[in-house]
Amino acid sequence: MQTTHSHHLSLHGKSQLHGISPQLKILSVLLIVISIAFSKIINPIQILSHALIVFLIIRYSKIPIKTYLKRLTIDIPFILFALFLPFLSSGNNDVVTTIFTLDIYKTGLLEMFAILFKATAGLSMGIVLTATTTNIEIIYGLQKLKLPSIIIAIMSFSIRYIDVFIDEFKRVKVSMQSRGYIEKGIKTLLPIAYASGAMLIRGYERGERVYLSMISRGFTGVIELQDREYTKSNYLIFLTTISVFVLVLDISL
Repeated sequence: MQTTHSHHLSLHGKSQLHGISPQLKILSVLLIVISIAFSKIINPIQILSHALIVFLIIRYSKIPIKTYLKRLTIDIPFILFALFLPFLSSGNNDVVTTIFTLDIYKTGLLEMFAILFKATAGLSMGIVLTATTTNIEIIYGLQKLKLPSIIIAIMSFSIRYIDVFIDEFKRVKVSMQSRGYIEKGIKTLLPIAYASGAMLIRGYERGERVYLSMISRGFTGVIELQDREYTKSNYLIFLTTISVFVLVLDISL
Protein backbone atom coordinates (compact mmCIF):
# COMPACT_ATOMS: atom_id res chain seq x y z
CA MET A 1 0.00 0.00 0.00
CA GLN A 2 1.44 3.32 -1.00
CA THR A 3 1.73 6.26 1.32
CA THR A 4 -0.44 9.05 0.04
CA HIS A 5 -0.05 11.89 2.56
CA SER A 6 -3.07 13.48 0.93
CA HIS A 7 -5.11 16.24 2.46
CA HIS A 8 -8.14 14.31 3.66
CA LEU A 9 -10.52 17.26 4.13
CA SER A 10 -9.82 19.65 1.26
CA LEU A 11 -11.76 19.20 -1.97
CA HIS A 12 -10.52 19.92 -5.45
CA GLY A 13 -13.08 22.37 -6.74
CA LYS A 14 -13.43 25.22 -9.19
CA SER A 15 -15.20 27.72 -6.96
CA GLN A 16 -13.77 31.20 -6.52
CA LEU A 17 -13.37 30.46 -2.83
CA HIS A 18 -10.63 27.92 -3.63
CA GLY A 19 -8.40 30.59 -5.14
CA ILE A 20 -8.80 33.19 -2.40
CA SER A 21 -5.85 33.89 -0.10
CA PRO A 22 -6.01 31.55 2.92
CA GLN A 23 -5.36 34.35 5.41
CA LEU A 24 -8.49 36.11 4.17
CA LYS A 25 -10.55 32.93 4.49
CA ILE A 26 -9.23 32.19 7.99
CA LEU A 27 -9.88 35.73 9.19
CA SER A 28 -13.35 35.82 7.62
CA VAL A 29 -14.34 32.47 9.13
CA LEU A 30 -13.02 33.54 12.53
CA LEU A 31 -14.94 36.83 12.51
CA ILE A 32 -18.17 35.21 11.32
CA VAL A 33 -17.94 32.43 13.91
CA ILE A 34 -17.33 35.00 16.67
CA SER A 35 -20.32 37.02 15.46
CA ILE A 36 -22.48 33.88 15.50
CA ALA A 37 -21.23 32.88 18.96
CA PHE A 38 -22.17 36.24 20.48
CA SER A 39 -25.48 36.57 18.67
CA LYS A 40 -28.69 36.57 20.71
CA ILE A 41 -31.08 33.75 19.97
CA ILE A 42 -34.02 35.98 20.89
CA ASN A 43 -33.10 38.46 18.15
CA PRO A 44 -34.64 37.17 14.89
CA ILE A 45 -32.75 39.72 12.77
CA GLN A 46 -29.38 38.40 13.98
CA ILE A 47 -30.36 34.77 13.53
CA LEU A 48 -31.79 35.25 10.04
CA SER A 49 -28.87 37.42 8.95
CA HIS A 50 -26.22 34.95 10.09
CA ALA A 51 -28.18 32.00 8.68
CA LEU A 52 -28.36 33.75 5.30
CA ILE A 53 -24.64 34.62 5.40
CA VAL A 54 -23.65 31.02 6.18
CA PHE A 55 -25.95 29.74 3.42
CA LEU A 56 -24.47 32.15 0.86
CA ILE A 57 -20.90 31.19 1.78
CA ILE A 58 -21.71 27.47 1.51
CA ARG A 59 -23.25 28.11 -1.90
CA TYR A 60 -20.25 30.25 -2.87
CA SER A 61 -17.87 27.41 -1.98
CA LYS A 62 -19.75 24.93 -4.25
CA ILE A 63 -19.26 22.05 -1.81
CA PRO A 64 -21.28 18.99 -2.88
CA ILE A 65 -24.37 18.75 -0.68
CA LYS A 66 -23.68 15.07 0.05
CA THR A 67 -20.17 15.86 1.30
CA TYR A 68 -21.46 18.77 3.38
CA LEU A 69 -24.16 16.70 5.07
CA LYS A 70 -21.72 13.85 5.73
CA ARG A 71 -19.29 16.17 7.49
CA LEU A 72 -22.13 17.86 9.32
CA THR A 73 -22.76 14.60 11.21
CA ILE A 74 -20.07 15.76 13.66
CA ASP A 75 -22.86 18.00 14.97
CA ILE A 76 -24.92 15.01 16.18
CA PRO A 77 -23.53 14.94 19.79
CA PHE A 78 -24.42 18.63 20.20
CA ILE A 79 -27.91 17.95 18.84
CA LEU A 80 -28.47 15.04 21.23
CA PHE A 81 -27.27 17.13 24.17
CA ALA A 82 -29.44 20.10 23.19
CA LEU A 83 -32.60 17.99 22.94
CA PHE A 84 -32.50 17.32 26.69
CA LEU A 85 -32.18 20.99 27.70
CA PRO A 86 -35.92 21.90 27.50
CA PHE A 87 -36.58 19.28 30.19
CA LEU A 88 -33.60 20.10 32.41
CA SER A 89 -32.76 23.79 32.21
CA SER A 90 -35.22 26.03 34.06
CA GLY A 91 -34.78 29.71 34.85
CA ASN A 92 -37.52 30.84 37.21
CA ASN A 93 -39.62 27.71 36.88
CA ASP A 94 -40.84 29.10 33.53
CA VAL A 95 -42.84 26.09 32.39
CA VAL A 96 -44.19 26.41 28.85
CA THR A 97 -46.09 23.14 28.66
CA THR A 98 -46.09 19.59 30.01
CA ILE A 99 -45.72 16.43 27.92
CA PHE A 100 -46.19 13.04 29.58
CA THR A 101 -45.67 14.56 33.04
CA LEU A 102 -42.40 16.18 31.84
CA ASP A 103 -42.20 19.95 32.16
CA ILE A 104 -40.74 21.90 29.24
CA TYR A 105 -39.08 25.16 30.27
CA LYS A 106 -38.75 28.33 28.22
CA THR A 107 -35.12 28.80 29.29
CA GLY A 108 -34.29 25.29 28.14
CA LEU A 109 -35.96 25.87 24.77
CA LEU A 110 -33.94 29.03 24.18
CA GLU A 111 -30.70 27.28 25.16
CA MET A 112 -31.56 24.36 22.87
CA PHE A 113 -32.15 26.63 19.87
CA ALA A 114 -28.98 28.58 20.68
CA ILE A 115 -26.82 25.44 20.75
CA LEU A 116 -28.41 23.97 17.63
CA PHE A 117 -28.03 27.16 15.60
CA LYS A 118 -24.58 28.24 16.78
CA ALA A 119 -23.03 24.78 16.67
CA THR A 120 -24.43 24.03 13.21
CA ALA A 121 -23.53 27.45 11.77
CA GLY A 122 -20.03 27.42 13.28
CA LEU A 123 -19.39 23.87 12.08
CA SER A 124 -20.62 24.81 8.61
CA MET A 125 -18.05 27.60 8.43
CA GLY A 126 -15.35 25.15 9.51
CA ILE A 127 -16.45 22.72 6.80
CA VAL A 128 -16.21 25.46 4.18
CA LEU A 129 -12.72 26.46 5.33
CA THR A 130 -11.30 22.92 5.40
CA ALA A 131 -12.99 21.95 2.12
CA THR A 132 -11.65 24.93 0.15
CA THR A 133 -8.22 25.22 1.79
CA THR A 134 -5.51 22.60 1.96
CA ASN A 135 -3.61 21.98 5.18
CA ILE A 136 -0.48 23.65 3.84
CA GLU A 137 -2.50 26.68 2.74
CA ILE A 138 -3.94 27.00 6.24
CA ILE A 139 -0.40 26.97 7.67
CA TYR A 140 0.59 29.55 5.06
CA GLY A 141 -2.36 31.74 5.99
CA LEU A 142 -1.55 31.53 9.70
CA GLN A 143 2.02 32.51 8.91
CA LYS A 144 0.78 35.55 6.98
CA LEU A 145 -1.41 36.46 9.97
CA LYS A 146 1.80 36.64 12.05
CA LEU A 147 1.06 33.79 14.44
CA PRO A 148 4.02 32.73 16.64
CA SER A 149 6.45 30.54 14.72
CA ILE A 150 6.36 27.80 17.37
CA ILE A 151 2.59 27.36 16.89
CA ILE A 152 3.02 27.19 13.11
CA ALA A 153 5.81 24.61 13.49
CA ILE A 154 3.71 22.43 15.82
CA MET A 155 0.71 22.56 13.47
CA SER A 156 2.88 21.80 10.44
CA PHE A 157 4.40 18.71 12.05
CA SER A 158 1.02 17.59 13.37
CA ILE A 159 -0.55 17.79 9.92
CA ARG A 160 2.38 15.98 8.34
CA TYR A 161 2.46 13.11 10.84
CA ILE A 162 -1.30 12.71 11.15
CA ASP A 163 -1.19 11.64 7.50
CA VAL A 164 1.75 9.35 8.25
CA PHE A 165 -0.10 7.82 11.20
CA ILE A 166 -3.26 7.25 9.14
CA ASP A 167 -1.35 5.58 6.31
CA GLU A 168 0.63 3.38 8.69
CA PHE A 169 -2.52 2.34 10.53
CA LYS A 170 -4.05 1.34 7.19
CA ARG A 171 -1.01 -0.83 6.45
CA VAL A 172 -1.22 -2.44 9.90
CA LYS A 173 -4.90 -3.18 9.42
CA VAL A 174 -4.31 -4.74 5.99
CA SER A 175 -1.52 -6.84 7.51
CA MET A 176 -3.86 -8.03 10.28
CA GLN A 177 -6.58 -8.91 7.78
CA SER A 178 -4.11 -10.90 5.68
CA ARG A 179 -3.43 -12.96 8.81
CA GLY A 180 -7.09 -13.78 9.29
CA TYR A 181 -8.28 -10.91 11.47
CA ILE A 182 -12.00 -10.23 11.07
CA GLU A 183 -13.62 -7.27 12.79
CA LYS A 184 -16.81 -8.49 14.45
CA GLY A 185 -18.19 -6.77 17.50
CA ILE A 186 -16.49 -5.08 20.43
CA LYS A 187 -14.41 -8.08 21.51
CA THR A 188 -12.52 -8.17 18.22
CA LEU A 189 -11.44 -4.54 18.68
CA LEU A 190 -8.85 -5.58 21.28
CA PRO A 191 -6.15 -6.30 18.65
CA ILE A 192 -6.84 -2.87 17.15
CA ALA A 193 -6.27 -1.32 20.58
CA TYR A 194 -2.96 -3.18 20.96
CA ALA A 195 -1.86 -2.14 17.48
CA SER A 196 -2.82 1.50 18.16
CA GLY A 197 -0.80 1.52 21.38
CA ALA A 198 2.23 0.08 19.63
CA MET A 199 1.89 2.67 16.86
CA LEU A 200 1.78 5.52 19.39
CA ILE A 201 5.03 4.33 20.93
CA ARG A 202 6.62 3.94 17.52
CA GLY A 203 5.34 7.39 16.53
CA TYR A 204 6.91 8.95 19.62
CA GLU A 205 10.24 7.28 18.90
CA ARG A 206 10.07 8.33 15.24
CA GLY A 207 9.32 11.91 16.29
CA GLU A 208 12.41 11.96 18.49
CA ARG A 209 14.59 10.68 15.64
CA VAL A 210 13.16 13.18 13.17
CA TYR A 211 13.64 16.06 15.62
CA LEU A 212 17.27 15.16 16.29
CA SER A 213 17.83 14.80 12.56
CA MET A 214 16.36 18.26 11.92
CA ILE A 215 18.45 19.80 14.70
CA SER A 216 21.58 18.31 13.18
CA ARG A 217 20.64 19.97 9.87
CA GLY A 218 20.27 23.43 11.41
CA PHE A 219 16.56 23.60 12.21
CA THR A 220 15.88 26.65 14.43
CA GLY A 221 12.14 26.23 15.02
CA VAL A 222 11.04 28.45 12.13
CA ILE A 223 9.38 26.93 9.06
CA GLU A 224 9.72 28.99 5.90
CA LEU A 225 6.97 28.64 3.31
CA GLN A 226 7.28 30.05 -0.18
CA ASP A 227 5.09 33.01 -1.12
CA ARG A 228 2.14 32.16 -3.32
CA GLU A 229 -0.22 34.18 -5.45
CA TYR A 230 -3.89 34.29 -4.49
CA THR A 231 -6.89 36.41 -5.35
CA LYS A 232 -9.11 38.54 -3.15
CA SER A 233 -12.87 38.32 -2.86
CA ASN A 234 -14.95 41.44 -2.30
CA TYR A 235 -17.98 39.16 -1.94
CA LEU A 236 -16.47 37.33 1.06
CA ILE A 237 -15.27 40.60 2.60
CA PHE A 238 -18.78 42.04 2.17
CA LEU A 239 -20.46 39.06 3.89
CA THR A 240 -17.94 39.16 6.74
CA THR A 241 -18.49 42.89 7.19
CA ILE A 242 -22.26 42.42 7.29
CA SER A 243 -21.92 39.67 9.91
CA VAL A 244 -19.76 41.84 12.18
CA PHE A 245 -21.97 44.89 11.56
CA VAL A 246 -25.11 43.02 12.63
CA LEU A 247 -23.44 42.01 15.90
CA VAL A 248 -22.03 45.47 16.61
CA LEU A 249 -25.39 47.10 15.81
CA ASP A 250 -27.19 44.82 18.26
CA ILE A 251 -24.62 45.48 21.02
CA SER A 252 -24.79 49.25 20.55
CA LEU A 253 -28.60 49.36 20.75
